[in-house]
Amino acid sequence: MTQLTGLGRSFTRGIAGLAAVGLLLTGCSSGSPAASAPASGAAAKFTVGFAVGGQPNADWQKLQGDVAASLAAARGWGYVQLSNDNSEATATTNADIFIQKKVNIVMTFNGQPAANPVMAKKYKDAGIPVVTFDIAQPGWYFVGVDNASAGTAGGTKLGELAKSKWNCKVDMVISAEGTSSGQINTWRTGNARDAVKTVCPDIPAAAYVSYEADGNLTTSLKNAPGVFAAHPNAKNILVVGINDQAVVGALQAATQLGRDGSIMGWGQDGGLITGKNVDPNLVGSVMYFLESYPADAFKIADQLAAGNAPAVKDTGDNAAVQIKPCPVTKDQAAAIPSIEARVTQLGAAPAGTTAYSLFCKA
Repeated sequence: MTQLTGLGRSFTRGIAGLAAVGLLLTGCSSGSPAASAPASGAAAKFTVGFAVGGQPNADWQKLQGDVAASLAAARGWGYVQLSNDNSEATATTNADIFIQKKVNIVMTFNGQPAANPVMAKKYKDAGIPVVTFDIAQPGWYFVGVDNASAGTAGGTKLGELAKSKWNCKVDMVISAEGTSSGQINTWRTGNARDAVKTVCPDIPAAAYVSYEADGNLTTSLKNAPGVFAAHPNAKNILVVGINDQAVVGALQAATQLGRDGSIMGWGQDGGLITGKNVDPNLVGSVMYFLESYPADAFKIADQLAAGNAPAVKDTGDNAAVQIKPCPVTKDQAAAIPSIEARVTQLGAAPAGTTAYSLFCKA
């Protein structure tokens, strides 16, 4: 279980004062590094390079950067933040910038991981350790959810709903894939699909269809209509996918096409299941509490700064920090605070408190 130790009041003050921090950390878009440089002649600070994902419709990605900036400021460390802009080319360019800035560690979420092997070589040659969120890369510290368990949990819950509501009479099971994520997609989307089959084994094989959503709501919404057009008679429909955005894209497409009379989707990551304007057909998701990831990454940074580099654990099965997945229904999610409120509550909680223990009450 993730231990968010050492946050305390300094973390809360940091989040409350992010506007002040922002005066020092300006120009945080890709290609425009943000940093507070040490005075001339001063000893170089331990410096964190942080790359937010830059995907649209993902408030948790910006908030991860805000949390990381606060944690760095509380330690008196240097901080450089860039956005990967959900682009392989930008992520690669950002690696070059971090290396030029001589950061001591890089923390990143990169939703286009085809660039990761190239980036990994650059960082290895530069001697810079990397923490990756949720998408594994050999040689990088993995901080993220147990993707295999998360996929199975979501698919099981969705299958149980289909069994309860429809007696497993399902006409179509849509998989909103994110194939560029490789094994992560197999675990999240594939395991969810397999779990539905386990709960409702009599759904015919022809009812299972897939399309590329790329983990992005806009892409998912654009590509999903072809699936519905190819199956005009499907009424009872289930949707699984690599994340909430992928699943909600399919649900929104169904609404636009008038095919939403009997459809249920179960997401992954919890990014669109709390707060206002939750899609009415998103019946649940597996929450990862993504906003808390920087606190886990900074535990690794603390050891590196102290000269005690931990052993690299770079897979979901052998993670540096493994996040416990929290499957919640839409009604259960409605009782969970907003992402901004979760950050505030976590920062004010006693040392050792986890996001899971605070918010996963189901």
